[in-house]
Amino acid sequence: MDKISLLPDECLLQILSLLTTRDVLKTSLLSKRWQDLWKLVPKLQYINYDEDAELWKFFLFVERSLLLNTAPVLESLHFKFVRKCRDVDIGFWVRIAVKRGLRELDFDYSLMIDEPIRRLPQSLFTCGTLVVLKLKHVSLVDVRFPVCFQLLKTLHLEYVIFLDDESPRKLLSSCPVLEVLVLDRKDDGVDNVGSFSVMVPSLQRFVYYGRSGSELELSSTALKYLKLLDRGYQCKIKYLPEIVEAHVEVTCSKTDDILRSIASVKRLYLCLPIEPEFPTGSIFHRLEHLEFCNCESLWDILMSMLQQSPKLRSLKLNEIHGYYTVSRDPMLHWDEPSTVPETLTSVLETFEWRNYRGWKTERELATFILKHSKRLKIATFSLADCTYTGPEFRTTVAMKYRMFKELTRLPRGSTECELVFC
Repeated sequence: MDKISLLPDECLLQILSLLTTRDVLKTSLLSKRWQDLWKLVPKLQYINYDEDAELWKFFLFVERSLLLNTAPVLESLHFKFVRKCRDVDIGFWVRIAVKRGLRELDFDYSLMIDEPIRRLPQSLFTCGTLVVLKLKHVSLVDVRFPVCFQLLKTLHLEYVIFLDDESPRKLLSSCPVLEVLVLDRKDDGVDNVGSFSVMVPSLQRFVYYGRSGSELELSSTALKYLKLLDRGYQCKIKYLPEIVEAHVEVTCSKTDDILRSIASVKRLYLCLPIEPEFPTGSIFHRLEHLEFCNCESLWDILMSMLQQSPKLRSLKLNEIHGYYTVSRDPMLHWDEPSTVPETLTSVLETFEWRNYRGWKTERELATFILKHSKRLKIATFSLADCTYTGPEFRTTVAMKYRMFKELTRLPRGSTECELVFC
């Protein structure tokens, strides 16, 4: 007998839980030791990628394996389809799982068609054991409220269709202990929701991918992590006193309100539109780490952040989105501030600049930061592969060497500052 077969059932079941259910079933052919073990696996994965296979055989396999499973509790059920399935079949499978005390459902209906499935069974929305629910490309139009998710802690809604603006509110109000919410909305506006309201007191992590022309309302005093990628026209976010980390990448109006709401953040990634508003009088009194996306080179906003962040120890500049084009003049104007931010003179310890190109404005800013950062310990520059040289981009060893020499000659306000190139 092979060594792995000598392991106790609990270990073998953990290993089998990592496989798709079809692969788990194949292990029953290994030996008598494995013959019935597959029936006890508490995590089932049904993934159908084969568009040429006979669909009825796959449906029959799902039904039989679900009915034959004898695990004391069905911990997880994962469906991923690339072919159209009938509501009646999916409803039957989900009802079986709900009766088995289902704790996690991951339903991904990734079809290359516009029509999602019509509905999931109503029994799912009163499942008292569900802790994790992930839905993709499904319709909740026919869900009858009220619903009940007393134990639900994690909810993912990706490209989900609702009946109206009230449906998301009713759904979220039925999750009294919800801690994690991921919301990815379709950009064509077919989710039937104009203003998406998230009012969940228990929420700790919120990831939101918005769409153009939409509105988001967020209120959660317990929120610790926020990722906001929004192209909507308005975001209404109430002050988040417990926020620790935020990723804010928005093109909506009233960015000053967004920044004001996250004033207590400790770690921040920030990418703002060309002409954002900075909240006057706001101080990021806990901010220690800032990653600033300079795809639009909003140096005035960066200076404002430095002025209003008295505890900032780490600063990173990085062009993530590559908005620059060969037809655009990269020598954007920057005025050196009349007063040096106290953050530079007494706090900043780590500075990193990725995709540094050595443009005139970039050199001026690098000079300003290195010169006035009295406590800087390390400054890292990652040179971009493409350097602007006029009508086209090109990469040369000579240009990178020139930038390297320029940076080493810049004055440094800290005698302990180590310059690193990568």
